[in-house]
Amino acid sequence: MTETLLTAALWSFGAAAAFGYIHNIDMRNIIWAAVVGSCGWTLYVAVGSLTGSELFGYFWGAFSIAALSELWAILLKNPATVYLVPGLLPLVPGGGMFQTMREAVQGNMDTALRAGFITLSAAGAIALGLAVASSFARIILYAVHRMCKDQQ
Repeated sequence: MTETLLTAALWSFGAAAAFGYIHNIDMRNIIWAAVVGSCGWTLYVAVGSLTGSELFGYFWGAFSIAALSELWAILLKNPATVYLVPGLLPLVPGGGMFQTMREAVQGNMDTALRAGFITLSAAGAIALGLAVASSFARIILYAVHRMCKDQQ
């Protein structure tokens, strides 16, 4: 399991960093975006292995990506999307989309529908993880600003 997590962390770090480089993100921000992608993918693999549910893995991976992106955005004074988009790249269920289309083209509609449902469920879990983390970040920021305003 440890070797699998280390391999997952390294490959996802590289994928997110390459995506950031291709899209001309500042070099300092590429490293942080790659850390976000690596943490998200590693958490996806770990939670999926421990619970046996890929959907929980997708949710917690996306949640961690969004939470870290919001944190880096505050600390490094950049928009969260600078870290969010490259960080999400390793988590996108592209293989499931490919399988769905391949099975549909070959005429295996039952298999295509099954693969499509799994892929849409993964995309929904990712969207839910992003929404929950972003909502928590906004609530926490609002509370912090309010506390600072009350102390003045």
